[in-house]
Amino acid sequence: MLDVKHIQAVAAVIEEQSFEKAAVMLSISQSAISQRVKTLEGQLGQALLIRSSPVRPTEAGRKIFGYYQQMSLLQHELMEELNEDLSPKSFKPRDKLRIALNVDSLDTWFMDAITPVVEKHKLLLELRVDDQEATHDLLKNGEVIGCISSSSDTLQGCHCVPLGSMKYYACCSIDYKNEFFSSGLTKEHFLSAPAVEFNFKDHLNELYLKQYWHINESEYPFHQVPSSSGYIDFLKKGMGWGMISDINTNAWLKANNLVQLTPEQYIAVPLYWHVWNFKSDIIRSISHQIVTSAKQLLNAN
Repeated sequence: MLDVKHIQAVAAVIEEQSFEKAAVMLSISQSAISQRVKTLEGQLGQALLIRSSPVRPTEAGRKIFGYYQQMSLLQHELMEELNEDLSPKSFKPRDKLRIALNVDSLDTWFMDAITPVVEKHKLLLELRVDDQEATHDLLKNGEVIGCISSSSDTLQGCHCVPLGSMKYYACCSIDYKNEFFSSGLTKEHFLSAPAVEFNFKDHLNELYLKQYWHINESEYPFHQVPSSSGYIDFLKKGMGWGMISDINTNAWLKANNLVQLTPEQYIAVPLYWHVWNFKSDIIRSISHQIVTSAKQLLNAN
């Protein structure tokens, strides 16, 4: 049987990306951390960590980290059953519920969905924010217990539940529209009108232009603003046009003096909840809250 302390040491190094920081987290010496890791690697017959700066897990190391998260979650439930006065102070910072999701879900409906579960079970939450296409990899790598993703591919050992879709509309300020589209919306106008993208993983503008205006990615100018508030601020200032989800559209258009360029044209992004498939009241509770909240706000697939 694998020693829990050895598994914990590997998980701490992966989380902290450093043997030294992991030692501080566990309140033991760095040599003790190294010895525990080496012992587990010897027992398994393979490397669990890549000794780089920062330290990175191997594929086997990621599996160990995922296993440790499951252990921590089940221990949390056991402690909850044994101690009704359980509080976050009872747990060390490493005992966290890790979920990956896209920024638009975080900025709109997700926090209302997850808060009741966090409060009820006195959980510590760690959210990993990435593009809806990339969150799937974080679950696959064992870095999170669940993710909201645009991929419907079910990973081994996981459940996949459709949540609905977010519709995105091309929006801009009134001044920007008057400057670049005063004579109407044409392909030629979009070829010279700067767009605003969130980051290099953001393909919404590209999909919109290709689907409705037959414009390829390399043919139009664009800014990159990897900040939710900065993104909207750029649109407000008339620096470009960008895609805004329909959950935000009505309120943000009024509040920020923005308009839809083509109200009849949009890009629909389906979202799915992927989560570990193992018996856990907490996971069942989380899944129920996320699915219920999403279906109240998102468009049916």
